Amino acid sequence: MKIKDKILEKINESPGLTSSELAKEFIKSKGNISVHLKNLEKEELIKKYLKEDNQKMFKIHPTKKGKETYLKLKLEKMFKI
Repeated sequence: MKIKDKILEKINESPGLTSSELAKEFIKSKGNISVHLKNLEKEELIKKYLKEDNQKMFKIHPTKKGKETYLKLKLEKMFKI
């Protein structure tokens, strides 16, 4: 599974994570995670929302398309299609 898919999976399982939390989770730099998040956002799989308590940080949530893609990935993983 690609890192992009793993990030999407984590966001679907824990909506509202920040890029810093994802960087710690995957032991990657914030810059590396940021690149993947930008690509996921371009593909309309995730949406970033400003945190209420910190206007410099974003909470990341899956879009409807992101949830559908996640379910498809999960099924492929289960049945190894």
